[in-house]
Amino acid sequence: MKIIKRIFSRRLIDKVFEIGILIKAVFGFFEVLAGILFTFSKNIITNNFIIYLAQQEIAQDSNDKDIIANYLIKTAISLSQDSRIFAVAYLFFHGAVNIFLAISLAKGKVRTYPAIMSLLGIFIIYQIYKYFYNYSLPLLFLTAFDIMFVWIIWLEYKRKSRQIR
Repeated sequence: MKIIKRIFSRRLIDKVFEIGILIKAVFGFFEVLAGILFTFSKNIITNNFIIYLAQQEIAQDSNDKDIIANYLIKTAISLSQDSRIFAVAYLFFHGAVNIFLAISLAKGKVRTYPAIMSLLGIFIIYQIYKYFYNYSLPLLFLTAFDIMFVWIIWLEYKRKSRQIR
């Protein structure tokens, strides 16, 4: 127990908390921006971006057997309108929540911490569901980051609520 307390010292937790807030704010901004771009772009930005990624893969392995590049191109072509609407809504909502979360945490509003942890919990449950649906490694990393961040928020919440009493 003593070793765990040393590893997770108060200063380390505070630094991770501050960095986590910054990451959430930046990701939130870019998610909202991506939602705006996808809303007005129809398939232009989505397809061109995916094809750009695929070209990088094809340039490295030009024998047309590149699984990643072929998957990316097929995904770009088959992205349905319903999928686009869902992606835009998810990006807007998740980005807005991240921005709200970052502002609330940065202001130190302790009473919002349980609501923030609940919102993140909902996203974590959804992300876990989506992971088992399509086994996306980036989604797994995002989920792991969110779980770690909820834990850090919980530690901050416990510490700050003790200080208020």
